[in-house]
Amino acid sequence: MVLNPFISVLLPAYNAEKFLKEALDSIINQTYSNFECIVINDGSTDKTQEIIDAYADPRIKCILHKENKGLIESLNEGILSAKGVYIVRMDADDIAFENRIQVQVDYMESNPQIAAVGSHAIFFNENKASPIENWALDQKTNTQSEIKKTLIWENCLIHPSMCFRTNVVKHLLYDLNQKNYEDYDLWLRMIANKYAISKINEPLLYYRVQLHSITQSSIRKSNFYLSKVIVKIRFLRNCISKANFNLFILGVFISLFFDSLMGIAKKIKSNK
Repeated sequence: MVLNPFISVLLPAYNAEKFLKEALDSIINQTYSNFECIVINDGSTDKTQEIIDAYADPRIKCILHKENKGLIESLNEGILSAKGVYIVRMDADDIAFENRIQVQVDYMESNPQIAAVGSHAIFFNENKASPIENWALDQKTNTQSEIKKTLIWENCLIHPSMCFRTNVVKHLLYDLNQKNYEDYDLWLRMIANKYAISKINEPLLYYRVQLHSITQSSIRKSNFYLSKVIVKIRFLRNCISKANFNLFILGVFISLFFDSLMGIAKKIKSNK
């Protein structure tokens, strides 16, 4: 018997008129068809809504914000409204391989112990036929063990490549205080709560790198090590408040000191 669970694709969009149609088309044309695609239009002021409204496909469902609430609130609202057994993340400027959902659903159905699974991606800027250099850390972290060990130190998962069990992310949600690092914080809390994260060792997504995006600009201007310190302190406070402690959390605590030293050293060097 072929299992065909209902899936929710979660796609936040803010002023996404340039690439949104290409992203939506890649979902609509999936080999797997039993899904809803929840598009959260987060207060766009361009033609984003016109593009959404142009689709007659009943699988596309729109949540419209009159004002911009930000990515994290949009993601959480989409998660809470999702009806699928699994949630597949998608960004408004990326392009999914036509078999992406099928491959990830098959993996999750065959591995009930896994809470979330990502994949590799082909990085590009304007033309997907002309890829740019991929993310080295993503390429070398494939097994559950490699992912878990690496997450102690830094993020190694491509956010829009992920597929989650809906009940898990509805329980955890994204932390509103972890702006620009909401995905990394979610992975940390998943592992801390003994949920397993895996990765399919093949690309299932064309990942667009927009060097002038607000998020990318914010991250580039920050001290990466000190940014990780802040993320980890908030994560550890969350663990302490819930009396949660294990070896993984201890590893994050230890890595915090290394990040602090490296961050201070980088700040001193930049001030010279």
